[in-house]
Amino acid sequence: RPHTRPAGLSDTFEEPLLPSVLEKGLEKAKAWITSGNVPVKVGIIVTFIGVSFLLKYAIDKELVVFPLEFRLLFVAVVGIALTIIGWRLRDKMRVYALSLQGGGIGILFLTIFAAFRIWQLLPAGLTFALLVILTFLTGALAVLQNSRVLALFGIVGGFLAPVLASTGQGSHVALFSYYLVLNGAILGISWFKAWRELNLAGFVFTFVIGGFWGYQYYKPELMVSTMPVLVLHFLLYQAVAILFALRQPPERIGVVDGTLVFGTPAIVFALQAALVQDTEYGLAISAAVVAIFYAAISVWLFRRKGDYLRLLTETFIALAVAFATIAIPLALDARWTAAAWALEGAALVWIGVRQGHYLPKFAGALLIMLSGGSFIDYGWRSNAGLAILNGNLLGGLLISLS
Repeated sequence: RPHTRPAGLSDTFEEPLLPSVLEKGLEKAKAWITSGNVPVKVGIIVTFIGVSFLLKYAIDKELVVFPLEFRLLFVAVVGIALTIIGWRLRDKMRVYALSLQGGGIGILFLTIFAAFRIWQLLPAGLTFALLVILTFLTGALAVLQNSRVLALFGIVGGFLAPVLASTGQGSHVALFSYYLVLNGAILGISWFKAWRELNLAGFVFTFVIGGFWGYQYYKPELMVSTMPVLVLHFLLYQAVAILFALRQPPERIGVVDGTLVFGTPAIVFALQAALVQDTEYGLAISAAVVAIFYAAISVWLFRRKGDYLRLLTETFIALAVAFATIAIPLALDARWTAAAWALEGAALVWIGVRQGHYLPKFAGALLIMLSGGSFIDYGWRSNAGLAILNGNLLGGLLISLS
């Protein structure tokens, strides 16, 4: 029907409300269940639930008497059979085949978890080995069949498995090494496919669970065993972000995933701050190292890919400048901080002139003026040190040079 509004209301009140996250989720779920081969999708769900209830009813009524080990083995065989049948039908009935594979892999994940956590029939080492193998198998099936849903299903199952199977007594090194393996699988898939949902799932699970563990269990004596894993995850997700930009279609090549590019350093630096809070200049050194890393990777990208990844290269340059700016006040007093900021402003002006962009030129000039004001506000210090070679004179000269 025609849109009407009470008299007197301006046009600014006509914009429709944006759908909420819940509404979007419901719409996607509805679209999935009502599109494609609907009978197959409904049939797989009904069969999965129906067979589960039938087996439970038969066991509860003692119509079928099997030892627990044989029951679990039977269920696992059913999951394997569904996966194999789905693989064999992949060329004839794609939707049906992928549904069978997803259902079979889900049954295997649940069976391994139940055998370990609920009935203690599997040792922890074998359980995690089986979960790793199952996760990589799922990733391989997804890449071979170009199915991001199947890959997402396997990765989510892999990340949730140690959480569901946790007894609270496990080693954090084993947990995060296992997550490093899963993220390595994501990196491997990223070499072939630009599947953003998969990258985001690994990113969220890794850092949410890692942050929760740090809040609950981290102690300063664990820094030596924790920091290398944190650094490796940082490097891994920056590599995933670069591959995502490279694996786009020709018309979209170079597209930047802002969540990974900006979210990874922000979260990792916050976690690193907690690790080195008791170390003198620890955070300043960390910020300087990150700035050097981004500067080096931007130079490498520019030399190897040129204009193909120009946006990503400029983004990394901005991150290098940002972390260098953070490192300076963490390590130096106000006079040297002002002088360093002035030099950064001069560098920004130089970049702006070279690239013909007005924003870095304006930002650099403004930074130089603000650094001069900060230097004046800090004031002259009579106990600055040696004659000439002191912050009063050298700081002012650096600002003038800028």
